[in-house]
Amino acid sequence: MRPYTWKAPRAVPARLLEDQERGKPAMLIEKEPGSNWLDLQQRVGAMLQESGFSIEVTKSLTTARGTVEIDVCATDPTTTPPAIYVCECKRWASNVPQAEVQAFRTIVADAGAHFGLFISARGFQAGCYDVVRHTNVHLFSWAQFQELFIERWCKRYWIPTFRSEAGALATYVEAVSSDAGSRAERGERLEQGEAVGLFCLDMWGPPFDGLAELILGRSEPVARAIRERRDRYLPYLPKPIADAQYLRELLQAISEFTRNWQRDREKARPTHDT
Repeated sequence: MRPYTWKAPRAVPARLLEDQERGKPAMLIEKEPGSNWLDLQQRVGAMLQESGFSIEVTKSLTTARGTVEIDVCATDPTTTPPAIYVCECKRWASNVPQAEVQAFRTIVADAGAHFGLFISARGFQAGCYDVVRHTNVHLFSWAQFQELFIERWCKRYWIPTFRSEAGALATYVEAVSSDAGSRAERGERLEQGEAVGLFCLDMWGPPFDGLAELILGRSEPVARAIRERRDRYLPYLPKPIADAQYLRELLQAISEFTRNWQRDREKARPTHDT
């Protein structure tokens, strides 16, 4: 286990700025949550759980000032000691006022949490940032919250799920049984199943295998690498996969295509009378 550390992201996440400067749309985990505040709360909890946190949604905590209700309480078991995150989620039509942030700062302190994350889909009034300066409370937009955990989410959830869901397609294009890889290098046409299979096969190479990080202590950002590997095969991919703008949307499109591909191959398999 490693000791927990905190590095707050910029007001606008650095990788998102770089992507925008290159003219590429930023590929986050999910699109904006619905108008219901409960939707935001559930998505925050799900994202943290998929990132390896133990989570409780709508948790009641007893503090010295009484009982308070927490939108999402998360524990990171990979740190020593396990770090406790208390999350407040607001899906208001207006910016969160300073008084709400002050109240949350008190809750975080009374709860003994290591970190307080206040996620607002709309934003915060200017004075809110003065309230949390030099504290363990951090204010995030929906995009900034995703940017904070996107690398961990990809490594712990997206890549293992992709490998599991599309493993049959990766086997389909392995060099011992297919020339798809060599045709792709020559710029020749690929079948849709071959394109998805090669994309999946990439998930066992750098930076997804973790070797560069293990040896050098650093590696290419995984979230960006996923999109770049996808784009290698863009002309041959099924439209839902090629057009996906979010990582969860992309994963769902891959899973659906793989299920249909396996079903069609099963139907096409010749049957033998006994």
